[in-house]
Amino acid sequence: MAALLPASLHTTGTLPLGTHRVPRAACSFPPYPAGATAHTFGHKELLRVDGRPQFAEVAILRLSEEAGWQGRWVETYGKPALRPGFWRAWHPHGPSAQVQVPIADPGVNERLHAIAAANGNTFGGCWDVVAWKDGRLVFAESKRKGKDRIRATQVRWLEAALRCGCALEDFMVVEWTVG
Repeated sequence: MAALLPASLHTTGTLPLGTHRVPRAACSFPPYPAGATAHTFGHKELLRVDGRPQFAEVAILRLSEEAGWQGRWVETYGKPALRPGFWRAWHPHGPSAQVQVPIADPGVNERLHAIAAANGNTFGGCWDVVAWKDGRLVFAESKRKGKDRIRATQVRWLEAALRCGCALEDFMVVEWTVG
């Protein structure tokens, strides 16, 4: 995982998830100035990413891209089981304004759909950010420190991915703060 993440997302230890321990990183993202008119998608914290109001998932995606990886924010909320949103940014007018950015790499798509099949034919629980480079596929889950927790569906996704050949090192929980 270290090859994926820049120094700003360095591993700070591991986190127990089910019967596993996955790498954990800690980072701080700048807040977006008060008064932003962007839709907050269920009261998510607005952060300043690319000079615009975004969420932590986009900040993590940008850090991965800066390290030379391709990736997407995977959003399953309100989506059909096998058709998640693959996004690169948050558009301030809300969920219906989001731009779907399909993953063009057939190998990445095959692996993601194999994991979804092993997960009961659903992307439910897929980790927030998926990134790929040189045949490696990795997942990062965004969790605001002290305000968010891993859900059972995310542990099930991890276990399905492990059954499909992923390694624990292909996963990271990113605990973030605003600062």
